[in-house]
This record gives sequence, C-alpha cells and structure tokens, in this order.
Amino acid sequence: MYFVYQFKETEDPKGLTEALWHHKVAHQILFKDGHNELWVLDPSQLPTVEQLMTIWKGDPALLQQAQPATVTRIATKGGILSQLKLSPVTTILLLLTLLVAVITQLGGDIKTVGYFSISPFEIRNGHIYFYDLSEVLSKGEYWRIFTPTLLHFSVLHIVFNTLWIWEVGSKLERILGSIIWSVGVVIIAVLSNVLQYEISGYPLFGGLSGVVYGLIGFAWLLPILNKRWPIIISKQLMLFFIIWLGVGYTPFPEMIGLGSIANTAHTIGLLSGLVLGVVYWLTTKHRHK
Repeated sequence: MYFVYQFKETEDPKGLTEALWHHKVAHQILFKDGHNELWVLDPSQLPTVEQLMTIWKGDPALLQQAQPATVTRIATKGGILSQLKLSPVTTILLLLTLLVAVITQLGGDIKTVGYFSISPFEIRNGHIYFYDLSEVLSKGEYWRIFTPTLLHFSVLHIVFNTLWIWEVGSKLERILGSIIWSVGVVIIAVLSNVLQYEISGYPLFGGLSGVVYGLIGFAWLLPILNKRWPIIISKQLMLFFIIWLGVGYTPFPEMIGLGSIANTAHTIGLLSGLVLGVVYWLTTKHRHK
C-alpha cells in the first residue's frame, strides 16, 4: 500500500473514497495517530487520485459529475486555485521567489539584493566588503541563511528553477504533507547556502537550484528504498541532472550566458536530499509494511 494523504479533522473522506471506487482505484482509509489516512494500492493510479483530490478540495459536489473519461477536464474546471490549494507551501515559496525577483530586478538593484544575500555588503572603489557568517548571525540576522534561495539573476535562471520546484515540489508536498515538506526545504536551503558561502567566501549567489537538486535527490531515492513510492524522477531525468551538475563546474554555463553557477549549493542540495530521503524512509518504514 502507498500512503497518499492525511485528512484534517474537519475533512470527511466519504465523498472522495466513493469517487475513487467509482474510478476503480483500489484504496483504504486507515485511522492512525488521530487522523484518517488515504492509502492506494497501485501508485500508477496517482494521477487519477490527484485529479479527484483537486476536484474534492475545490468543490466536492463536482465529484458526482466526474466520469473516468472526463476527470482531467473537470479538474481543470475546478480552477488553478483548487490545484494550488493542494500544495500551499510550494505556492507560497514560488510567489515569494517571484516577488523577490521583481523588487531586486533580477539582481539589477544591487542595494536591494543586499537585503536578501547571506551577508550584507558594500561596494567601495570597485571592492566588495562583507562579513563572516559568525558576524552575521551575531547580529541576529538569521533569515540570511535562507533568503539567498529566493534570489535569481536572470530570466532563464528563475524559469528553470520555479518550473522544477512546481513539478517536483508540489507532488512531494501532497505526498509528505506541508509541514514535513517545509522542514525538508528549509534544511536543504540552509545547508546549501551556508556551505556555498563558507567554501566560496563570496556572498553574491542565490537561487532555488540547491533546493531543486535536493528535491530531485529525495524523489529519485525514495522509490528505490520503498517500491511502493511513485516514480517522480526517471533514471534518464536523474542522469540529466547529474550531467548538468558536472557541467556547472566547467566554463560552459558562462559561455552561454548563464553566469557563474553556485556549484557547491547544487552538490550540497543533492546530498542533503539523499540523506533526508534515507532519514524519511527509516522513520516511516512501519507505514509501508
């Protein structure tokens, strides 16, 4: 059995489970730790489950209209907002990223960038002056170990990252739940940012790429550890990301206009995601027996 969703105390699973049986989705509703949980027998039916849950979250009455051939159309009719509600933290993260991109002018407003960089800095006579991480933290500016994640310096940079955060992150949030997903993202982001700064010794970096690599690593590893997990990242896609990670250590990204890449953040993000995958698997093994 594959764990899909934990219902809130105010949510009645009856309507959803009737729709799932109508669509021939074998499943069980189990009561654990004070909550009802939805478990599905066949992970390949996850797209149908997600579409029905989108309808159920948006307007349960529409479930009565949902025929097997028209689930996708009705889910779309439920609106983008209904789909966003299933992944609220992913949505908030992306909105914050877009907001920071606007107010920093994608790194063009260097003064505003300084509010989000891992260390405040000044540029005088062509030289940049900044602080050690210990000095930054001694000032109580703890947000700086996370906020570089929101900084982006080109359109291609932000488009690539936000698309992958939505594609992978939203699915993981629905599976893991918003709280666990949020904790994982913060851990990956902080480790990526701190080690990037400590190793490079330079504060002008940023982006969701470290988090993207962390989520990619987590989503790729879980189906290997637990055969009942859905495959979100294929072998071919994982190979692409590994190759691109290697390319980042060459001059090629700068040659095509992507600028200097924070390779340490990518590598640490990937390793963090893999470690978190193992930790999650070890702490939830009892659920999948």
